[in-house]
Amino acid sequence: MMFVFEKTNEMCVDLLESQYKQVSSKENIKKTLLKNEAIGFNIKLTDEIIGFAMIRKYEEGGFFLWDYAIDYKYQNKKYGTNALKSFIKYLEEHYGANEVSTTYIYGNEIAAHVYENVGFVETDVVDEDDIHEVNMLLLVDNLKL
Repeated sequence: MMFVFEKTNEMCVDLLESQYKQVSSKENIKKTLLKNEAIGFNIKLTDEIIGFAMIRKYEEGGFFLWDYAIDYKYQNKKYGTNALKSFIKYLEEHYGANEVSTTYIYGNEIAAHVYENVGFVETDVVDEDDIHEVNMLLLVDNLKL
């Protein structure tokens, strides 16, 4: 599969209703991208936008995968895992990434599965009043191709 990553200022994919609580709202994503606090990417397969990724650099070679989503029409077809692997390679080649961190909401087994299949490892769990997240880290050298 050949994925293309194209910069964007908004998330253009649609999710199942239950999945919108797993990512930032489209409005917050747009505000964040317009303030240049992060970089957004459409993930394209052929000419179709199948996904979205938003990253923020936190140190030289270190990036936080803030939001990652695959359009509901393309879910459960291995696009999520394969596109994320390609995206990590893209970040390494074009942005000098050597590590990528991310979080997912505790209990989101689909996200856990995708991240683990790419090579992310759990670093800790935040379980506070309003936050129930699992923190993960991928050293780019450990990317599972």
